[in-house]
Amino acid sequence: MMYTSQPRPITVFNDSCFVDVDLSEDAKIRNNEVIQRPCQQTVTMESEPTMSIWKAAEMGNMTALTYFIYNHSSQQQQQLDDTAETSITRLLNSRDPNTECTLVYLIVANNPNPIEPLRLLLEQGADATARNIYNVQAIHALFLRCPEPLEALQLLLDHDADPNARDGDGWTPIHYAARFCKSPKPILELLIKAGADVNAEDASHKTPLFCLLANGDHSLTLDWLIHTAKANIKIRGDFLDGQTRRTKQGSLILQAAKYGRLSSLRILISSASAMESLETILTKDELVLSIDMVREQLVKVTERDNIEKLGLMIMILENLMQKIYNKKQAEKDSSELEEGQEPEAGGGLKRKPSLLKRIGSLSWRQK
Repeated sequence: MMYTSQPRPITVFNDSCFVDVDLSEDAKIRNNEVIQRPCQQTVTMESEPTMSIWKAAEMGNMTALTYFIYNHSSQQQQQLDDTAETSITRLLNSRDPNTECTLVYLIVANNPNPIEPLRLLLEQGADATARNIYNVQAIHALFLRCPEPLEALQLLLDHDADPNARDGDGWTPIHYAARFCKSPKPILELLIKAGADVNAEDASHKTPLFCLLANGDHSLTLDWLIHTAKANIKIRGDFLDGQTRRTKQGSLILQAAKYGRLSSLRILISSASAMESLETILTKDELVLSIDMVREQLVKVTERDNIEKLGLMIMILENLMQKIYNKKQAEKDSSELEEGQEPEAGGGLKRKPSLLKRIGSLSWRQK
């Protein structure tokens, strides 16, 4: 049996399921080492490949996948089986007995360039919405390994992939794209255009905005999501307090502080409409926790740029707390006066010395 294979880069991975994916920097470098196939060549395959069809999908091996698909169809036709189409569909949607992953999932979860084998399987009848045992679909896993997933995402959507499908933790494709894509804005635009809910909450009540801040300081994308895509910034997610080990709810301000996202924090506080929404949900406890989180990062860094960035974040958060607390205190005093009560003396917060003075003795200033 003769097949013509096109030159395409392939990547071999040991991981098969999302829960086993190592997203550390070393793993990213290791997993993205690309082995380039030779120039276009004709491959002769007269017998069944030594690898399984699931291994072929994991490796993105077009030659082996083509053999399995067309050899299976040929056998059905020779047997005059009226259910040949059903049989090939059943093959394409079968699960790896070792990992319980479907072929489509294995392709997108393990190949940085999945478009060719993905198109082959989808056009032959593979189900774009098939789930693995963790409820993860191909439209979720696509963003874990593929550095430029736009074309593959469109292909999945064209074959009825659900832009609002939820995995076992309640994450939707837009959560994954916001969290893992290096340049998330074009992907988010396509998903939202396809009907993805920008305000979808996961099991921890976090929207894709929280995922975006965990991904990086994508301030322009954050601004677009808030003001163009109309994302709701009043939704609060669950956070684990490192000291008490208890779960607390917090806003995007706390998420920006947790990951040290200065540009995103500036976007949130510089927008009048955003601050109008945030002021209704921000609490003194959350702002204190936000400042503490940034301070914990500050004592661990040594580079001057990082010290200045984190120091500026602390000043912004302290000023924000002063502004909101004083505003709420003024509203309380006004309410008490209307009721004929004397307002509490000494309302408001005592302003602390400039942070620049407080960090002026840090190591980078010493000679």
